[in-house]
Amino acid sequence: MNNEPRIDERMRHAYVDGRLNAQEQQAMAAYLAAHPQEARELDAWRKDAAQLQAAWDAAEPPLTAPLNPALDPAMIRLRLQERASMRWKLAASVLVALCIGGLSGWQLGPGATSQLNLAVRPLPMQDAIQAYRVFTDNPALRADALATETDLQQWVAANFSNAQPLPDLSSSGFRPVSARMLVTEEGPAAVVLYRNDAGQQTGFYIRPPGPGNKLLPEGQRQEGSLLTRYWSDQGYNYALVGSRAIVMNGAG
Repeated sequence: MNNEPRIDERMRHAYVDGRLNAQEQQAMAAYLAAHPQEARELDAWRKDAAQLQAAWDAAEPPLTAPLNPALDPAMIRLRLQERASMRWKLAASVLVALCIGGLSGWQLGPGATSQLNLAVRPLPMQDAIQAYRVFTDNPALRADALATETDLQQWVAANFSNAQPLPDLSSSGFRPVSARMLVTEEGPAAVVLYRNDAGQQTGFYIRPPGPGNKLLPEGQRQEGSLLTRYWSDQGYNYALVGSRAIVMNGAG
């Protein structure tokens, strides 16, 4: 059982600003002892905050309120984190797109360059399959939301208005554990990974309709060991990707 304390962004900022209570301070100390790299980063933030506070206190005449709220150290840190998060989402989306492009080029085969009028069209929800592979093959890639810190159903609802609820795969022993945002030409997309006690995974993918607001008829296709079942509803395209037994039991 994982007894590591839960540390969220509020606690990180409170630690930097010296606003943790005794219990939170103890939990943070235990967490940072197990994560030395993050400890060094937060200590650097604390030094910066202390220097800013010292300069503030020494100002003549004394400053009683921020001249510009946007220059508040906490707001600066938050903006930097948001920018880093967006860069990561774009990078992950590019990686998925490159996987799709490489696969499409391979499928064309030799001599395809002479067929200039041939339109390369990825198979239905190819991006769902590649997103699933990218994140299951690279578990170190950072998630945007973790089930240990937030309700993933609420996270999906907050990012995709009126979308279908997450599939309930509990009868197969799977539960949602993490979610990642991606960027498509039509708008934001996301993949939610599920895991069972044996460490097996499956993924739920949601994205806007394709070019021309194209919704998908319900269907499925096999690619290697993966079965992808896809459908459209309430203005989004969806896919469930994983082994045949899991997908057939989980998609409605």
